[in-house]
Amino acid sequence: MRQIIVVALVFIMGVTVFLITRAYPTGNPWAALAVGLLVNLISTPVYIGLVGFLFNLHQVPLWLKTQLMHRNKNVRLSIAYLFRIRVRDKYLLVRNRKGDYYQLVGGAYKTLPGVEHVFARYKVKPDNRFETDHGIAKNDLRFRVPGRYVLAMLRWFDSRESREISQWREFCEELLTTDILPKHPFRYIDYKFACKVQTPMQEAKQLHCQEILVYEIFDLVPNDEQRQLLEDLLAKGDSSEVKWADETLIQSLGFDQRTKHEEYRIGPHTKWALNGQWSND
Repeated sequence: MRQIIVVALVFIMGVTVFLITRAYPTGNPWAALAVGLLVNLISTPVYIGLVGFLFNLHQVPLWLKTQLMHRNKNVRLSIAYLFRIRVRDKYLLVRNRKGDYYQLVGGAYKTLPGVEHVFARYKVKPDNRFETDHGIAKNDLRFRVPGRYVLAMLRWFDSRESREISQWREFCEELLTTDILPKHPFRYIDYKFACKVQTPMQEAKQLHCQEILVYEIFDLVPNDEQRQLLEDLLAKGDSSEVKWADETLIQSLGFDQRTKHEEYRIGPHTKWALNGQWSND
């Protein structure tokens, strides 16, 4: 498709140059009209392309890395969602199931049937970094893809095609099936989208590949009954599975500047979620 557009623009430019150099000097009004129309045909897509380029200027470094520097190398993508659950001045954190640290409630999105043709088109390979009790985690949106297809896969995610679009599953798995919160009052929840945080493409920690992490952040909107139950959970205090951390503790990733003591480790993506942006922690 791009090749056809380029050929068409080259042809139009050629005809325009011919009319300007041959026909236009004669004063022929039809030639002048043709030149004006052809100039508009050329300038309009150029203008649209320039506006699009400026609008996406922040993506130029990613484009250079994916289309030039790491075009044929596998890049790891991990796409997840997180809940900001705040009671008074503290946020609810849970133990990460794969690491010795705490984080906001949430986890990786999952794919749905029909994604196979998308993965085949873009040569997607499953990620083997995380294992569950049943082996490699399946259907998680953690995968490796050749660099040249990274931008296409990010656009595919935004299209919401053949992938999980609800954030209920992780909320249920981490808070209800574990009996941290009672099931019946939280069988329905309201929440609103807050922001999306995407890391730069960079060397993955403990992995020999480039990596991009994407998090969609949501704020829980509890009703009166749910708010009281969350207040009750806060009153119980911290446990091995649940922590309540204020913003100061989260910003220092678990090191309490007030006591000069590390209370517990907090995953850096929890800090990114609060700030609404990535930082090099």
